[in-house]
Amino acid sequence: MRPFVFRAQAALDLRQRRDDEARRELAAANGAVASAARALAAATARREQALTDAREAEAEASDTSTRMWYRNWIMTHQRDIASRRDELDLRTAEADAARERATRARVDVRVLEKLKDRARRTYDAAVEREQQKAIDWLAVLRSGPQSGGREGRE
Repeated sequence: MRPFVFRAQAALDLRQRRDDEARRELAAANGAVASAARALAAATARREQALTDAREAEAEASDTSTRMWYRNWIMTHQRDIASRRDELDLRTAEADAARERATRARVDVRVLEKLKDRARRTYDAAVEREQQKAIDWLAVLRSGPQSGGREGRE
């Protein structure tokens, strides 16, 4: 019997490459989310430090220009935090889309892998039937009438 050949192997290979690519994209997207989260945390920490510095400066400052400078400085930090939040939201949305693509790619691969497994089991069963037929045929040939000259003696 000829060897097992999965006719859709090229499609399976293509889907496996797409699955690998989707997993790499997902890993990169998750890395971008983590980076954006760290940047947001750092910006928040800078704002908190700026608030502390502003409180201390207000306690010592007597002119309004210093107070206005600190207020503007804090507003700059708050705008930075808002942009970092927007960045984090964008990266999270990209990661969700990448996760969806990776899930779909994995499902596509699993469908063809299951089809290949089913085809392999069918092939193995056919091979086993052919082998059993050959064994049965040999048994029939061996158990057939044995005419080794005994018929003439009796």
